[in-house]
Amino acid sequence: MTAKTFFLAAAVAATGAVALPAIAQVANLAAAQTVPLAQAVAAAEQAVGGRAFDADLDHEKGVLVYEIDLVKDGRAVEAHVDAATGKVVRQQKLAAVRLPFTGEHLKAAQTAPRTLSQTIALVEGSTKGKVTDIGLERDGGRYYYEAELAGAQHREVRVDLRTGALTPVIDD
Repeated sequence: MTAKTFFLAAAVAATGAVALPAIAQVANLAAAQTVPLAQAVAAAEQAVGGRAFDADLDHEKGVLVYEIDLVKDGRAVEAHVDAATGKVVRQQKLAAVRLPFTGEHLKAAQTAPRTLSQTIALVEGSTKGKVTDIGLERDGGRYYYEAELAGAQHREVRVDLRTGALTPVIDD
């Protein structure tokens, strides 16, 4: 084994050793939840009175929560839903400097033909996987939801915002 091959093997091994615990941690978080993502999104939409467009599972101050971004009256709002109980534990308006999305994104989310909960149900029914993270994206002038899945053949799918068409995301 040459020195170059040794260092390459060591780098691959080190990368795998770092990545695997992170992947396992996310899987453990998702497995520990008791409230389905669609239910948490619906609870946030009801509490805020807005439309959700982004949702993910996070660990905050020792509590497993869903962070859900919503649009209400053209403004972004974030709600935190306790993943174990399904209750909204916090709401806040998002500062404009933190927003990774534009007013056009918010308008697209607010006028979407289906709710985020309905989109999650569509994805889970079509893929037999469980949505663990979903968010609004834009590519080529079209809006879509990109959903990360657990327990499905394709780990990520895109859902066209207007048509509901699902497309697997193929990794490069």
